[in-house]
Amino acid sequence: MRKTAAVPVLALLLLITGCTNAESEAVASPVPASPSASPSSTTAVEATEEQTCSALLGNDGKGPLYQAISLVMIGDGTFGFAGSPDAVGPLDETLRGIAADAPSAMAPQLKELTQAMGGVIALAEKPSGAATFDPYAWTGTIGEILSVCARYEAGMAVPPADGISTAYPGYPLVVDAASVDYRVAAWFSSRLKDGRLVALAPGLYGAYDPDVPDLSGYYVSPAVAGDSAMKQTVFPGSGGTASWSGVRPGTQEP
Repeated sequence: MRKTAAVPVLALLLLITGCTNAESEAVASPVPASPSASPSSTTAVEATEEQTCSALLGNDGKGPLYQAISLVMIGDGTFGFAGSPDAVGPLDETLRGIAADAPSAMAPQLKELTQAMGGVIALAEKPSGAATFDPYAWTGTIGEILSVCARYEAGMAVPPADGISTAYPGYPLVVDAASVDYRVAAWFSSRLKDGRLVALAPGLYGAYDPDVPDLSGYYVSPAVAGDSAMKQTVFPGSGGTASWSGVRPGTQEP
């Protein structure tokens, strides 16, 4: 009698609570979290090439890439540290931050730049650090980055007064880009039709166009690059874009 009475009592309990075996299992089983809710699924967005170059070049020739270039003087087969040792560490951190967000196309050059900065830091700390600095790797890396970024920042220059070329005998003249400072050559590399430049004054250049043989017309060119002091002399008020200190005349100039 006890066994037969147990069945209707159990059924009555289930009826009152409104539960079934399937519903009980559904309540007991935890609901898995949606994959989209996981923080690890968020993908970082790369900066564009233009954004990366803008961060490197800055305004008026004062960006971190210009600062890095100014730390090392290279010429006549020699090189040396020419900046403030205290500025190297913060600048290195800035460049690494830019490199971290750079597009994959620029990643190799920026990796080389941050690696080369290690040699600059050693050069800044003590003279013996010169053994760890590779000037060829430095100029090659800087040149590659300048050749990419030059398209995003044209060196706008103010047309000079008439007769400026008479102040520099032998100028203007056409020279091979390979004969000038590596920074200038790299700046113009993607815009040269035949690998030549017009030297407007000692250490100051424009891109040569074979279809424009009249060299006097290049003194009103909107894109001029070279030595910062010479650029301000020939193009007063033109700013620091596409100009660097210590750009000396190339081997084919007077």
